[in-house]
Amino acid sequence: MKSVKLFFIVFILFISYTFGQEKSNWSVEAHGGFPINIPLPLTIKQSGEPTINLTAHFYSEPFVPPVYWVYRFSKWKNNKAWEFEMMHQKLYLKNTPPEVEYFSITHGFNLLMINRAYKFDLFKDKEFIFRIGGGIVYAHPENSIRGKELNQKQSYYNLGYYISGPTINIALAKQFPIYQRFYLNTEVKHNTSYAKVPVVDGHATVWHSAFEFIAGLGIYIIHKP
Repeated sequence: MKSVKLFFIVFILFISYTFGQEKSNWSVEAHGGFPINIPLPLTIKQSGEPTINLTAHFYSEPFVPPVYWVYRFSKWKNNKAWEFEMMHQKLYLKNTPPEVEYFSITHGFNLLMINRAYKFDLFKDKEFIFRIGGGIVYAHPENSIRGKELNQKQSYYNLGYYISGPTINIALAKQFPIYQRFYLNTEVKHNTSYAKVPVVDGHATVWHSAFEFIAGLGIYIIHKP
């Protein structure tokens, strides 16, 4: 996961440099939750073999380790924020065709995103937040197609992770104060992603879309007067 760490460090340095002289607040959030996956096309191509096309039905097991999680780092100014968000999803193909022994992305289907967030009034309440953003899919595929099992000790540092494609992110959130700088964040999210992952002698293209329901603890950690 060194690429994840590097992405995070670059993001923090960028916004610190860009907005370092402005009045601002920093917040950190950690969430759990669960996704509802939407059936979308999956295409598997292997050299010398017919292409496999199907509508993929993925399930996620969000409460089985490694669990589903969302971490977010935000820098607020005048009810607007720039954010770095990381989401860990797992995908298991439920409706495997005869040629596919198994197909999953479980360590996982990671989304690394930069968002723009806005606090706004809704029903006379100022603690609602709308966010929109985009980023990359950082995937760890596991699969066996026609008896050929993918070697997971490949790619970056032989860890089996691949930068696989783009993703978009939208969300509506509500914060509930708990104590001083602490708050509860509840959120409804939607992500749509495209990923190209390897299989032996070929590749698979995955369209994935999901609604997610998350809740977690947040804290405002830095204030610049």
